Amino acid sequence: MDFHCEDLPQHRLLLVSSASPDYAPLLADIQRRFGQPVDGSPPIPEQYREKISERDRANSAILLNQNTKPVAALQVVWYFEDVAGRSYRHSHRMLSGRPLLLPFGVPENVLRMWGYWKTILPGSKRYLGESGMVGDNTDVRLPSPDEKWPTGRGMVVGFRGGGGSARDPLKSCTLVLDGEFIGPNLENLFEKIVADADAHMLVATIARQGHNQGLPPTRILAEINKVTGPAPERPSMTVHVQNQATAAEELRQSALQNLAYEFATGRKSPGYSDEQMVYMIMDWTTTLLPKFRRG
Repeated sequence: MDFHCEDLPQHRLLLVSSASPDYAPLLADIQRRFGQPVDGSPPIPEQYREKISERDRANSAILLNQNTKPVAALQVVWYFEDVAGRSYRHSHRMLSGRPLLLPFGVPENVLRMWGYWKTILPGSKRYLGESGMVGDNTDVRLPSPDEKWPTGRGMVVGFRGGGGSARDPLKSCTLVLDGEFIGPNLENLFEKIVADADAHMLVATIARQGHNQGLPPTRILAEINKVTGPAPERPSMTVHVQNQATAAEELRQSALQNLAYEFATGRKSPGYSDEQMVYMIMDWTTTLLPKFRRG
């Protein structure tokens, strides 16, 4: 099988394929650190920990961040062609970028902690397989005291991919890096982040204006609901853009629907009050966001 990697050498984000002689020692170091987490590491339950699977090895690679900036959001895509000539793809969001790029309501101490555990620092490396990403920044430096995960603090875990599925023998595989500010942006990751930021600021502005006008909290939330629409039964995990000309609006509507779901869920929580929710949403107008730029 032919295995190709399309990385971003102009931005010093490099992929070391499993066929490279450099792959094995890099993987061994990642595996060693994976098996011996340092003090202050997030307590991830075993069933949610990303795995290095032998069946993924042929299509895996090691990502080296040789840039001077950390990686905060990362999407990778595999393109497969089997011996029968069929083509298909597998896309995986390795780093969502949401906590750091959209820090609405996130305390400064939590941002510092996430800045270590939810990024790829300059000089660090990661294993990228169909099952997910493995590795952390301890190969560059240990976490400082304010970056350590607090004892007793839980961790929100996301969906873990299942790795390569049964399929016909492969003729070729291409692994492509897709990024937030750089890269081919095949999965519209840049647009999704920007749309999410716009949706947050839109409802926050409505809340702030309503509060300044002296409207009651229930009325303010009703005005926000006119923009978000009714809450869906479940949040949208993935949006597949059908028309690039309307991509921004499609993604913004999806982000607004996800906010409607969050608000509806919050209103069912014990001790909830409309006033508390309005103040929470209002505070988003003071959030300092990065300058989202396409590379």
